[in-house]
This record gives sequence, structure tokens and C-alpha cells, in this order.
Amino acid sequence: MIFSLRAALLPLLITTAAVPARAGDADAAATAASPGMAAPEGGDDPGATPGASAAAPEGGGDPGAADVGAPLAVVVQGAPAPRSASETVRERAEVRAAPHRTASDVLQLVPGLFAAQHSGEGKAHQIFFRGFDAVHGQDLELWVAGAPVNDVSNVHGQGYADLHFIMPEVIRELRAQPGSYDPRQGDFAVAGTVRFELGYDEPGITVSAGAGSAGARRLFLAYHPEQADEATFAAFEAYATDGFGPARAASRTSLVAQGVYPLAAGVSARVMASAFAARFASAGVLRLDDLEAGKVDRLASYDPDQGGDSSRAQLVVDLRAAGAAPGEGLSLAPFVVLRALRLRSNFTGYLEDPTSGDATQQLNEAVTVGATASYRLRFPLLSERDTFEAGVVARSDWIEQSQRRLAAVDDRPTATLVDGRVRATDIAGYLDASIRPARRLEVRGGLRADGLAYQVLDGAGEGAAARGAQGVHVGGKGTVDAALLPGLHALASVGQGFRSPQARSLGDGERAPFTRVLSAEAGLRYADERVRASAALFHTRLSDDLVFDEATGRNEPVPATARTGVALDAVAHPAPWLVSSVGLTYTRAAFTASGGRYAAGDLLPFVPQVVARADLAVTPRLGALFGRRLEARAGAGVTLLHRRPLPYGEVGHDALLTDVTAHLRYHRVELGLDVYNLLDAAWFDGEFVYPSSFTRGAAPDLLPARHVTVGAPRSVFASLSLYIG
Repeated sequence: MIFSLRAALLPLLITTAAVPARAGDADAAATAASPGMAAPEGGDDPGATPGASAAAPEGGGDPGAADVGAPLAVVVQGAPAPRSASETVRERAEVRAAPHRTASDVLQLVPGLFAAQHSGEGKAHQIFFRGFDAVHGQDLELWVAGAPVNDVSNVHGQGYADLHFIMPEVIRELRAQPGSYDPRQGDFAVAGTVRFELGYDEPGITVSAGAGSAGARRLFLAYHPEQADEATFAAFEAYATDGFGPARAASRTSLVAQGVYPLAAGVSARVMASAFAARFASAGVLRLDDLEAGKVDRLASYDPDQGGDSSRAQLVVDLRAAGAAPGEGLSLAPFVVLRALRLRSNFTGYLEDPTSGDATQQLNEAVTVGATASYRLRFPLLSERDTFEAGVVARSDWIEQSQRRLAAVDDRPTATLVDGRVRATDIAGYLDASIRPARRLEVRGGLRADGLAYQVLDGAGEGAAARGAQGVHVGGKGTVDAALLPGLHALASVGQGFRSPQARSLGDGERAPFTRVLSAEAGLRYADERVRASAALFHTRLSDDLVFDEATGRNEPVPATARTGVALDAVAHPAPWLVSSVGLTYTRAAFTASGGRYAAGDLLPFVPQVVARADLAVTPRLGALFGRRLEARAGAGVTLLHRRPLPYGEVGHDALLTDVTAHLRYHRVELGLDVYNLLDAAWFDGEFVYPSSFTRGAAPDLLPARHVTVGAPRSVFASLSLYIG
């Protein structure tokens, strides 16, 4: 019976596994990770308690135990095996190496990723990743503690993802999966997927207050029960700034709370809730010729009324039950997310309307309800350690959105460009397998199918037009992982992914078109107790793409594109008091078909070809003073952007940014000093080429011109923290 079942399943596995995953030495899963390093790859247990560690807390107490003398069950949980050579993990030690103001800043620890804040401290960052201008998230799937971050059919841009609701202090781990090689990856996993795991490890109560340049001030409060796992915590942030120039003020408040609760033997629940609200101003763009001629100050704004506000609230309940054997388990994680965005912007001045101006106001409100569920079991197909996992992912979005042109004098609406309601549903199922045809060879892969349906109501009142569309995307994903030497593995991966369409672009009864993605990668990975390193070559092709259009203020369709490049990454912990990480990516992104103003072979605009990042931190213990421990922490992060192609054959400016931090802690008091852009580099976080006219009533100049948004100058932030508990 077993033999016949294996014979029936083997052809299916070979076809659906496409090409496979890392043959990590899974025996390492039973080994505890060294301090500061990731747990050995290849041995995660989906049925383990979320946040469980390999060692019992000091004092030996289990908060869920019936009595102190009861036996303590210890679950050993390793990291999941990587699905590509360039998959990256950044843990708390690397995250804390350099100063970070937001979670989007932390994203820059991922090799090849840069996040720019060109429209004010409050709007979602613009993300560049491995040759993709993901804008605000269209090409990068983002998850935080089990909840999706990307917006479906957001009026400002597909995949809009605002990470301001997370404080850098509560980021426990950042896991980046470039490409689309894992069946768990879904919509927007074009350049890849990044998942944030949350936690706070300082026991008791933390109170931190700080102030700095440009009127910046911040209050951070946190609580973590002393005997609980770090996944149980609550944190609050209030931040405000006057901005480093006119029309750059911002404020935000955020609350994140998470708890892990044992429910029964082998069953646990993790509950995460958060709320966030922000208000921000935006200086907008400046014409580079005006700036170089001295007609405008570097920090000026043509339209100081730009900006907006946003809010987000979400709830995730993650239920997990361990299976009968190690590595088996069931998980169910429903979630609900509520979001709102209001944004006023003007990229072209008076080009379209010389009298009233081109300012637009975009409104987007959305409610998302969904869940993820999976079951994993061991099944000895070719080896005793073969595993299979089946999972489902579902989300339904209710969206109301509008875009109106506003008069320059009184912000009176002069034209309605978008006025609609959207219902979007994505229901997906996947099968994943990990099999070992040989001792040093592991094959991981599977198949994922997504069914997407849309109902769109354009306009309001009796003239509203309703239409619907539906489509299915099926993609195979897989990785082959060969163990070459102790700690050294060679991996080859291939995968099919997709990006969903803007719902408003669909016609009635249309089979929903998808941007189809084919990506491949090959490289080497090495890991031991002190070092993790990888080198990989990658290639990604898209059936069509999206590029920012200044006239509409959002991304518009363009022809097919491709990216080819190399990614290098290294993390080292040579001593308990020293940590470093380095990432370097070179990518050539070009059109493979002609259309509109772009021709085959043209470089994709706005995307930096070289992105490099290096972080270094030292955390020495200085001894004791009056019997109390004295500690220090100093670190730096350096980012390089090189060669940013622009439309019409132009090339943008390079940027080299250095951030440093220095903290001194004595017992329960800590003083900190963070300096951003230490060398005070005069840089542009956004560069664009298009026609514009910022003089009211003047004859518009239709020749394309360079436009820039000015990056933040050097700023200093000092803080005082108290640890009570």
C-alpha cells in the first residue's frame, strides 16, 4: 500500500516541485543556536509554540505549568530551510547595530534593498529591491506577525505598504526571501517577500524619551513580563517632528501588543493587536534647473499644502497544535486589518491646468479579513525525514477610493478622476514537499494556485457602473540543495509568481490578467557558529510591469521587463561583543519589449543598479561601578546607492549615507545619541524626469526636466531610557 502510494506521488512531486530547496543538514535542528546567530537551518517545527526557544527561561519556570515541580517540556525549534541561496535573516543583534527611526529603515538591512522617504515622514516608503522600483510595495510581499501589509488596489499604487506602525525596538527577526521560490509566497512576491517577527526582550517596564534636530521628539514605552518569552510584550510610541525644512512636519502614535498563551498540551495561541495613526506634510518635488540656478532654496516647496494622514488597526490570532511526531503540526491564523489614507500631492504644478493647478487628493479606505492555515506531516517517501505540507490562504478586501483634482487657491474639487468601490477576494491553496533522494541532496518545492475575483463599482449614484472579473494563477516553485562540505551548500531555485491587477483597470467579465513572474537563482551558502555568508546569481522576467507616471500620480502599465544580477551577503559574530553584516547587490533592469516611450533594451528608470549596506556594532561590558554593571554600545550603518537610471537616458546622482549610534547604560539608566547622515551628504532620495510648470498662468513648458526630492541632512537625536523591573 505504501509502495503504491509512493509510486503514485513521485511523478506528481517531480512536476510540482519544479526545482528544489536547501539541503540543510537537518540534524543541526537539534542543536541550539549560538548566541547572536540564527538557529541551524532545516529543522523548523510548525507545531511548536510560537516564540519558543531551545532553552528554558532562567529560574526554570514555565508560566503555563500547573506546579513548580512538574516536568518542563522543552521544544527545540530551528529556522526553516532557505528556499534560495540569497535568502536572508537579520536578527535583533544586527537590527540594533545601527540607529533606525522606522521599520522601513530596518528593511535596508536586506541586501539590495533601499527605502526612500520622498513624500514626508508618514507616507509609505518607496522601496527599491534587486532591480525593482517596488514604489510603495507593488513588487515586495510584506507580512508582520502573521498579518499582510500590502494593500490591494490602493488608489495611490498597487501593493501600498505602510510600515510606520512598527517600532524598530520590537522587531525580533527580519526574514527576506528574494524571488518567488516558496509556495507560501503569494500576491506581490515579485522581487520577493519580507516577514517581520515581533518581540521585546527587556524585562519589566521601559520608559524612553528623546529629542533632536528639527524639533524631533519621541516617547517610547514598553512592557515585557520577566518570566515570559520575548514574544509577549506591549509597546507604545508617540513621535513628532517639525521637519528639516518647510512642509515637512509629521506626527504619529502607535501601539503594538502581543501575547503567547498555552491552551492545552501541545496547543498554544499567539494574539497580536496594533493601532496606528499619523499626520504628515510633504514638500513635494523641485525642478533641478530651478535649484541649480538659485531660483529656489534646496529645502523649499512649490506647494506647501501637500501631505496627508493615515491610520491602521489590526488583529491576528495564531493557533498552533503540535503533531504526533517532531516536525508535524497544524496552524490556523485569522486576521483583520483596517486602513485609511488621505494624500494630497502635486507633481506637475500647472501643466495640466494652468489656472487651477494639478494638485490631486487621493482617499483610500479598506477593510481586510482573512486567514492562513496549514498542516504539516512527516511521510517517509524516500527518506525517514521527508515532509509534506498543505496550506490555504484567503483574504477579502472591501475598498472605497477616490481621486479628485483640487483648485490651487481654495482646494475646491475641480474634477473627479476616480470614484469607486472595490471588493477583492484572493483564495489560494498550496502543496509543499521536502524530500531527500540522497543523503546530501534535498529537494523542496510545490505548487500554488490563487483564484482572484473582483467586483468594481465606478462612480456614485444612479450613474454608477458595476462590473466584475475573475482569474486564476497557478505557479510551480522549488529548490535543489546539495551539501558540498560541512556548512557549505549549493542551491538552485526556480519559481513562478504574480502581481494582481488594479481592479479599476478590469473590464466586465474579463479574465483577470496577472503580471506573471518567472525567476531563477543559483549560488552558495555557508554557515557556522560565527559566520553566515552567501553569493548568488539571479534572473527575473515579468510579462508586463508598472512604472510611476507623474501625470496620474500613480504607477501605470509598461511593457515586459527583466532583471539580472548578483547578490552577496555576510553576517559575522566573531566575538560576543562584536557583530557585523554586509550586503552588496548589482542588478541590470531593462525592458524586453517596446511600448509607449520605452524601447526594448532601455534601462528601467529610477532603480539603482548598485545597492550596498554595511553595519557594525560593538557592545563591550565596561565592568562595574558601585557594584552595578556598566555597558556600552556603539555602531554604524553605511548605505551606498550607485547609478540610478532615469527616463530619456539620464542618470541620477549617487548617494552615500552614514548613520552612527552610541549608548551608555549603567544599571537601569541608559543615555543614547544617534546621528543620521553623519557626513551631511547633500543627496536626493527621489529623482524623476518629466515636463512640468510651477508658474500659475504661464505657458507650460512641455520639455522633460529633472525633478528631485531632497534627502534629509544630518540630524542628531539624544535619548534617556529607564528600565524598571
